[in-house]
Amino acid sequence: MKTWIFDFLQLFYPRLCLLCEIKLTDDEQYICLQCFCELPRSYSDRRPDNPVKKLFTGYFTINEVSHFLIFEKEGRVQHLIHSFKYHGNKQLAQYLGKIAAIEMRNNNLFNPIDILIPVPLHPNKKRKRGYNQSEWIAKGIESVYHCPVRNDFVNRNIDTSSQTRKTVYERNLNVEEIFSVNDAQALEGKHILLIDDVITTGATLLACVHTLSAIPNIRISIFSLSAVQAW
Repeated sequence: MKTWIFDFLQLFYPRLCLLCEIKLTDDEQYICLQCFCELPRSYSDRRPDNPVKKLFTGYFTINEVSHFLIFEKEGRVQHLIHSFKYHGNKQLAQYLGKIAAIEMRNNNLFNPIDILIPVPLHPNKKRKRGYNQSEWIAKGIESVYHCPVRNDFVNRNIDTSSQTRKTVYERNLNVEEIFSVNDAQALEGKHILLIDDVITTGATLLACVHTLSAIPNIRISIFSLSAVQAW
């Protein structure tokens, strides 16, 4: 009965690709296979000159750094990011996190991980948006790596203003000491994966890494669903 109802609804409300708007097949979710294959991939973890990892030079707590897609203004990746960041499509973030995690696991990247920590939003921003998009990316990764998502270890204490129109210097000033850690002892000796949606200058992640690096024997890896290629 449910299948019949679903098929009937598909006649009037077909599932369409978020990028090209063609009808999806039963095996496709959110994005058609052709559009998925055309997404600009970074393959950053395979590059000896990984440009994003260079942002964290000097932090000996950093283990691995990777991003899945290349973010370009007005590009396809931006369209997907905006869909789950500003238009409520949080399941898309989970789906993309899962797809990225399958590839990372096949390449033996980040293994083993103890804890997944999404970069937190300030409570004001989370209340306005309704959810933390990085947490939903983390949920997709959790389904593959089978380690817990914890959003209670790191607090965002300051509601920073939008970074979009700031210079690099202003962005770095804007995120100084905005994070704090709960129960640092529970993270001692752990390998955590810090998860974000977009890396621009890396200032926010650097601030978070700086705070976490004070914990004894912690190892930090970083995954961002996308990054701007500006280095």
